[in-house]
Amino acid sequence: MKREEILAKSQQENHGQDIVNLEVSKNGMHIGWVVIICLLAAVTVVDAVVFERMSSEVFFAIMASNSVIFFYKYMKLHQKHELFVAIVDAVAAAAILVSWLLQLAG
Repeated sequence: MKREEILAKSQQENHGQDIVNLEVSKNGMHIGWVVIICLLAAVTVVDAVVFERMSSEVFFAIMASNSVIFFYKYMKLHQKHELFVAIVDAVAAAAILVSWLLQLAG
């Protein structure tokens, strides 16, 4: 195959999207995820110091998003350990949600 044929086939497989753009977007999302986690950790510490309580809603958001990520990975990769982590994260998210709701009620 010639270079032009390979490029045309690659563009067709990627629906005309630029591979470099896709990689940069993916890396940007990873960096954004790390920043979000760091900011949420800072908010949790401030909540603990100022209000003398743990910020359950932050932990719920993190665990719920992790669960979605691992369920997605399982659907795409069909690896059982991805499903296991997704289920554990979903159960943890549900438990934290219940804790948060009880905290609001009490």
